[in-house]
Amino acid sequence: MIEVCDIIELKTNTSSERLCFTTRYLVYANFTFDLSVLSDNFSGTSHFCVRREQLEEMCSNLSNMYLKLLGSTILEDNDSDSFIKFEIEPNGWLIVSGQVGGTHEDHSVRFKFQTDQTSIPPFVQDFNELLKHRYS
Repeated sequence: MIEVCDIIELKTNTSSERLCFTTRYLVYANFTFDLSVLSDNFSGTSHFCVRREQLEEMCSNLSNMYLKLLGSTILEDNDSDSFIKFEIEPNGWLIVSGQVGGTHEDHSVRFKFQTDQTSIPPFVQDFNELLKHRYS
Protein backbone atom coordinates (compact mmCIF):
# COMPACT_ATOMS: atom_id res chain seq x y z
CA MET A 1 0.00 0.00 0.00
CA ILE A 2 1.26 3.45 -0.94
CA GLU A 3 -0.27 6.47 0.75
CA VAL A 4 -1.14 9.20 -1.74
CA CYS A 5 -2.36 12.59 -0.60
CA ASP A 6 -3.84 14.27 -3.66
CA ILE A 7 -7.08 16.19 -3.85
CA ILE A 8 -8.79 16.34 -7.21
CA GLU A 9 -11.75 18.65 -7.47
CA LEU A 10 -14.12 19.26 -10.34
CA LYS A 11 -14.14 23.05 -10.44
CA THR A 12 -17.65 24.43 -10.85
CA ASN A 13 -18.89 27.97 -11.26
CA THR A 14 -20.79 28.03 -7.96
CA SER A 15 -20.10 27.34 -4.31
CA SER A 16 -23.20 25.14 -4.01
CA GLU A 17 -21.92 22.34 -6.28
CA ARG A 18 -18.74 20.41 -5.76
CA LEU A 19 -17.22 17.01 -6.54
CA CYS A 20 -13.97 16.12 -4.81
CA PHE A 21 -11.77 13.01 -4.86
CA THR A 22 -9.40 12.96 -1.88
CA THR A 23 -6.88 10.23 -2.61
CA ARG A 24 -6.01 7.98 0.32
CA TYR A 25 -3.89 5.16 -1.07
CA LEU A 26 -2.89 2.97 -3.97
CA VAL A 27 -2.76 -0.82 -3.74
CA TYR A 28 -1.50 -2.49 -6.91
CA ALA A 29 -3.81 -0.97 -9.56
CA ASN A 30 -6.53 0.19 -7.15
CA PHE A 31 -6.94 3.77 -5.94
CA THR A 32 -9.04 4.49 -2.86
CA PHE A 33 -10.57 7.93 -2.42
CA ASP A 34 -12.81 9.77 -0.04
CA LEU A 35 -15.41 10.94 -2.53
CA SER A 36 -17.26 14.09 -1.44
CA VAL A 37 -20.15 15.78 -3.16
CA LEU A 38 -22.06 18.97 -2.52
CA SER A 39 -25.20 19.54 -4.54
CA ASP A 40 -27.37 22.41 -3.32
CA ASN A 41 -28.18 21.51 0.31
CA PHE A 42 -27.22 17.85 -0.01
CA SER A 43 -23.73 16.60 0.75
CA GLY A 44 -21.97 13.37 1.52
CA THR A 45 -18.61 11.64 1.71
CA SER A 46 -17.82 7.97 1.28
CA HIS A 47 -14.94 5.68 0.30
CA PHE A 48 -14.67 5.11 -3.44
CA CYS A 49 -12.33 2.49 -4.90
CA VAL A 50 -11.50 2.24 -8.61
CA ARG A 51 -8.89 0.55 -10.77
CA ARG A 52 -6.28 2.47 -12.75
CA GLU A 53 -7.89 1.35 -16.03
CA GLN A 54 -11.23 2.83 -14.98
CA LEU A 55 -9.60 6.20 -14.31
CA GLU A 56 -7.70 6.10 -17.60
CA GLU A 57 -10.92 5.33 -19.49
CA MET A 58 -12.80 8.12 -17.69
CA CYS A 59 -10.04 10.62 -18.57
CA SER A 60 -10.03 9.55 -22.21
CA ASN A 61 -13.82 9.75 -22.43
CA LEU A 62 -13.95 13.16 -20.74
CA SER A 63 -11.30 14.53 -23.10
CA ASN A 64 -13.30 13.32 -26.12
CA MET A 65 -16.50 14.74 -24.64
CA TYR A 66 -14.78 18.11 -24.23
CA LEU A 67 -13.62 18.14 -27.85
CA LYS A 68 -16.88 16.92 -29.41
CA LEU A 69 -19.45 18.29 -26.92
CA LEU A 70 -20.99 14.84 -27.10
CA GLY A 71 -21.06 11.70 -24.97
CA SER A 72 -21.04 10.38 -21.44
CA THR A 73 -18.88 8.32 -19.12
CA ILE A 74 -19.40 6.62 -15.80
CA LEU A 75 -17.03 5.77 -12.98
CA GLU A 76 -18.25 2.96 -10.72
CA ASP A 77 -17.01 2.09 -7.25
CA ASN A 78 -15.62 -1.44 -7.07
CA ASP A 79 -16.83 -2.01 -3.50
CA SER A 80 -20.43 -0.74 -3.67
CA ASP A 81 -23.06 0.61 -6.01
CA SER A 82 -21.71 4.16 -5.77
CA PHE A 83 -21.02 5.85 -9.10
CA ILE A 84 -20.32 9.15 -10.83
CA LYS A 85 -21.74 9.87 -14.28
CA PHE A 86 -20.67 12.69 -16.58
CA GLU A 87 -22.84 13.68 -19.57
CA ILE A 88 -22.19 16.59 -21.89
CA GLU A 89 -24.84 18.45 -23.81
CA PRO A 90 -24.31 20.09 -27.22
CA ASN A 91 -24.50 23.54 -25.59
CA GLY A 92 -21.48 22.71 -23.39
CA TRP A 93 -23.25 21.96 -20.12
CA LEU A 94 -21.64 19.12 -18.20
CA ILE A 95 -24.22 17.18 -16.18
CA VAL A 96 -22.70 15.42 -13.17
CA SER A 97 -24.82 12.87 -11.34
CA GLY A 98 -24.40 9.81 -9.20
CA GLN A 99 -24.53 8.27 -5.80
CA VAL A 100 -22.08 8.71 -2.94
CA GLY A 101 -22.20 5.82 -0.49
CA GLY A 102 -23.67 2.44 -1.29
CA THR A 103 -27.31 1.56 -0.79
CA HIS A 104 -26.15 -1.14 1.67
CA GLU A 105 -24.64 1.56 3.90
CA ASP A 106 -26.51 3.51 6.57
CA HIS A 107 -26.29 6.71 4.51
CA SER A 108 -26.02 7.52 0.83
CA VAL A 109 -26.69 10.59 -1.31
CA ARG A 110 -27.97 10.67 -4.88
CA PHE A 111 -27.17 13.93 -6.62
CA LYS A 112 -27.22 15.82 -9.89
CA PHE A 113 -25.83 19.21 -10.89
CA GLN A 114 -24.53 21.00 -13.94
CA THR A 115 -21.43 22.98 -14.72
CA ASP A 116 -19.81 23.94 -18.02
CA GLN A 117 -17.28 22.11 -20.17
CA THR A 118 -14.38 24.32 -19.04
CA SER A 119 -14.20 22.23 -15.86
CA ILE A 120 -13.09 19.16 -17.80
CA PRO A 121 -9.45 19.92 -18.83
CA PRO A 122 -8.09 20.74 -15.33
CA PHE A 123 -10.01 17.78 -13.85
CA VAL A 124 -8.50 15.38 -16.41
CA GLN A 125 -5.05 16.93 -15.97
CA ASP A 126 -5.21 16.38 -12.19
CA PHE A 127 -6.20 12.73 -12.69
CA ASN A 128 -3.40 12.23 -15.23
CA GLU A 129 -0.94 13.52 -12.62
CA LEU A 130 -2.37 11.09 -10.08
CA LEU A 131 -2.00 8.22 -12.54
CA LYS A 132 1.76 8.77 -12.58
CA HIS A 133 1.86 7.09 -9.16
CA ARG A 134 2.83 3.44 -9.49
CA TYR A 135 2.69 0.62 -6.98
CA SER A 136 6.13 -0.91 -6.58
